[in-house]
Amino acid sequence: MKWQDLPDIAWGAFSALFVVRASVEGTIGEATGRILGALIGIALGVSLVLLTNFAQLAPGWGIACGVGLAGYVSIRWPMLSYSLVTVTILTVTPGNDIVAGAMHKTIAIAIGSASGIVAAAAVLPLSAHRNVCVNLAASVDAYGDLLAQWATAFGRGGRRPRLYSKATMEQARRRARDMSSQAHTFPLDLLYRHTLVYQLHDRVERLWRTAALMERAGSLPLSEPVREQLAPALEKVAAAAGSQIDVLAQALRQDGRATMPGRQRAPLRRLDEVIDATAQRQTLDAADREAIEVIRWAWWEVCGELNSLADHLNSLHARARRPGKNQ
Repeated sequence: MKWQDLPDIAWGAFSALFVVRASVEGTIGEATGRILGALIGIALGVSLVLLTNFAQLAPGWGIACGVGLAGYVSIRWPMLSYSLVTVTILTVTPGNDIVAGAMHKTIAIAIGSASGIVAAAAVLPLSAHRNVCVNLAASVDAYGDLLAQWATAFGRGGRRPRLYSKATMEQARRRARDMSSQAHTFPLDLLYRHTLVYQLHDRVERLWRTAALMERAGSLPLSEPVREQLAPALEKVAAAAGSQIDVLAQALRQDGRATMPGRQRAPLRRLDEVIDATAQRQTLDAADREAIEVIRWAWWEVCGELNSLADHLNSLHARARRPGKNQ
């Protein structure tokens, strides 16, 4: 395929298609990696083909060495994985003029990648940096739904929800993770820092890790009298956590520029009192005793991570109000 007397322009067409991501930053990072990977693969391919011809070695040696070296580069730096494609094409089908062919492919890949960036800038007005906060807010909302479902099921004596049985919750986490990675892609990470994005995503992921504790607490057997005694206090703790999560999600949507409310300690202290009173009963068996202590531990961890995220967003709010402190 030719365009404007440029051969191998099909390489550019494929590059334009495959570099586009869900954000402008992600597209720029993917396009940069594709171009750099192509250059590395072309340098390896041309060098190995010329070397095998000069040394009068079998072509298989050049193919094996090229694929091996490009494979190592792809494993070590995944963004340069396109080097494996170009080195394979050049060593398997070198053509009559390998240097000219390599140059044509490089130009086509660069044109295609640049076209993909232009297309992304035209149709993806939201940047990854802004979009990551929206996706983190959706992830926190999904976590709040999990807590609410857990508390409701506990109060009714039903089966508590499992994290991985809720596809929408896991999708929210994946979208947040993907946007976070796109927000600090090379080479844009050299131009401006994304410390806040790293920290926000890490805080939200730490919150999600407590879901495993909730699953553990929900899987332990608990007698009906003990469940009925704990249910009212747990519902109040869950309601307080849900209110805090709503405010946290709103603050994330505002890029951390909202003031957090005070911590709601009273419901958690009341849960402690109920668990302590229940644990002092002589008739409490070992299984119930283990279950209520795991429930106490899980909810303390949940509330601790919520407070940690609130403190972090408060620090962002304070930093945003100081001129010249934004990152």
